[in-house]
Amino acid sequence: MNKIRYGTRPLLAAGLLLILASVKAFSQDNASVSDSLVRFMESMPDSSKTEILITLCDEMKYNHPEIAFEYGQQAIDLAKDLNHPHQIGKAYMAVAEIYILWSLYDSAMDYLLLSLDQFEITDNKQELAICCNNIGIVYMSAGEYQNAANYFNKARELNRELGNYSQIVNNLVNMGSNYIKQDSTEKGLSYYLVSLMIADSLNMEEAKINLLNEIGLGYHQLGRYEDALQNYYQALELLKNNPNAYTRATTLANIAASYHEGQNHPAALRYAQEALDLSKTNKFNRITWITTRMLSEIYAAQNNYRLAYDYLAEHKIISDTLMYVEKTEELLKIQARYDLDKKEQEIEMLRSENEQNRKSIQTRSIIIVAIASLLSILVTLIFILVRLNRKYRELNYRLTLQGKELEALNDQKDKFFSFVAHNLKNPFNTIMGFAELMQRCTDTKDAEKVRQYSNLIYNLSSQVQKVLSNLLEWSRLQRRTFEFKPETIELSSLIKDVMEMNNKEAARKDIHFELTGHENVYAFADRTMITTVMQNLISNAINFTLPSGKISISCRSRDNHAEVSVSDNGVGLEEEDIPKLFQFDILKTKIGTGENKGAGLGLILCKEMVERNGGAISVKSEIGKGSEFSFTLPIVVRSGDDQNENRETGHEVHRIMNTLLAEENLPSAEVIPDILSSVTPVFTEVSKVLSMDNLELFSETVTATGNKHGIESLIQYGSAVTRLIRMHQIDQIIKLLPRFKDYLEILETKS
Repeated sequence: MNKIRYGTRPLLAAGLLLILASVKAFSQDNASVSDSLVRFMESMPDSSKTEILITLCDEMKYNHPEIAFEYGQQAIDLAKDLNHPHQIGKAYMAVAEIYILWSLYDSAMDYLLLSLDQFEITDNKQELAICCNNIGIVYMSAGEYQNAANYFNKARELNRELGNYSQIVNNLVNMGSNYIKQDSTEKGLSYYLVSLMIADSLNMEEAKINLLNEIGLGYHQLGRYEDALQNYYQALELLKNNPNAYTRATTLANIAASYHEGQNHPAALRYAQEALDLSKTNKFNRITWITTRMLSEIYAAQNNYRLAYDYLAEHKIISDTLMYVEKTEELLKIQARYDLDKKEQEIEMLRSENEQNRKSIQTRSIIIVAIASLLSILVTLIFILVRLNRKYRELNYRLTLQGKELEALNDQKDKFFSFVAHNLKNPFNTIMGFAELMQRCTDTKDAEKVRQYSNLIYNLSSQVQKVLSNLLEWSRLQRRTFEFKPETIELSSLIKDVMEMNNKEAARKDIHFELTGHENVYAFADRTMITTVMQNLISNAINFTLPSGKISISCRSRDNHAEVSVSDNGVGLEEEDIPKLFQFDILKTKIGTGENKGAGLGLILCKEMVERNGGAISVKSEIGKGSEFSFTLPIVVRSGDDQNENRETGHEVHRIMNTLLAEENLPSAEVIPDILSSVTPVFTEVSKVLSMDNLELFSETVTATGNKHGIESLIQYGSAVTRLIRMHQIDQIIKLLPRFKDYLEILETKS
């Protein structure tokens, strides 16, 4: 049964710690719960009290089942009074577990079916999975194996939907045990093996050890002793750093039994003796009973009848002890069953009395309700005033954010105009000067100077055209008119195409291109944007590389990203100029090796486009040695399994968005302003720049907001975005984000 999550409710957590400490003292001293504990519970809200009663029932069911049963029944009554289906279901299941513990399967089944009904009302799949698993255990214990298999399968499917793989391991183990009880050992082993694979992938060490022992026992039953030993030895290896002496002793005894059945008496003797020593040290009587009998048989097979007799005598003594313990336990079970029946009768009588008291109280409640109605009207008026005040504060907060954003945009606009004026004024002045000189040369008919000046005018016009082209693309990005169409692209072929476009310019300066690390690397990005980025970086490298120089371009996958680098052996950059490369700064214009000026807008455009595609750009440079510009993109792994996983993720994304937008999952009006103030600014930012940092901040904010207000659909959405980020499935994230805008608009309408 699941425990209460203490971290979300500090007062309840403190109360539970006090109660559990008292329960421990109760178990040790056999005294009643203290008066202070009772007073503490009475002062708590009924919903919290129900949770505490369920926890007490769960904690005390082993040592004091009759008291645990009473707490469980109290929890059922209280949850019914509150009409809280989830708590009713949990209380029913807590009582059912007591019945299972004492083998009262009919009563256990009655309570589990009642619990199942409640969880189906609330559609709580996690609790439904636990309940189905428990029903399967009851059916299996009663010998109804087909019904057991049906419920184990249902529990596994629910856990698969939830992604709860640790519980899937438990379901598979139960299914395997169900088949082994039907003497279908091989089929049971297949479930154990699947369960072992999942437990291994989740690093569930304790489960792996137990499963290896169970698999070994299955192979032992089939007479496949070598396979059994192989699994036992794996379990023994995992137990090296495990303090669980009982499991280690059991594993050693299992190994000895397999060697004994395989007629390898020396090996059987060694492991049986080691298991016996460990069980005697820790007083594991049942393992001592098994190993003494085994040692007697081994020594008898070796004709050492004296030691065989000694161990048989010791086995007889342990048998008597175990028989006494088992009889005592059976008597305790009978007593507990009697106490449970008695408690059930007492509780039924109390319920009858409570019903009579309820009717007498109902009359007095009518008067109280009338007074409470007047008070509720006053409270409602106060609440409306508070809500209006909160809404005005929210509007002021949004206006403040928008004001800051407008200030930043205005500052960027001023820098942009200064940038445009600086980078276009000088080239046009120069063009006009050369045009005037060329006009004079036509009068003197100096054809050589006319050709020289026309070439200069052409080069300057090309620079102006490049600046204007970059300005146009940058402005389209800022106004969101640049159509963003991400797709799977193969980077090396794209790079070769851009190199081909620049071959003529590189040949003019006798610059050599080199492409390294050009294995097939697939990225998820907009082809047009990445082509523009490569064109700017290669054009800049040509501009700032000396004649007869070299430009190296590399493309490779690194740390789950595609990385492209463009490096040259040109003039390089001053260290203090590097941080200014991606900012509007009219003073940073730099002259290339052919007297061509770099306006710097191309790098700003590169940064915007790379970040729009979920990547990042960086620079390394040294004066006189050259520069290296690198950028990353989300990588796409091309394999059948990943394509299947992508399709499955697409279905999951669709399901999560439908759950988020469902009317019944929308939050109450009281918490909507807080949700909007927390999530909207982050969503606005991630919509502007689709960077990994912004995505991670967005997913963390959504998950934290969901946890704060207990909104499961928001938690699922945030977790889905986080999972997609880790798998670098940017295409699925792009599908998730626009529909989240619909969610925010619905909340604004509802508020």
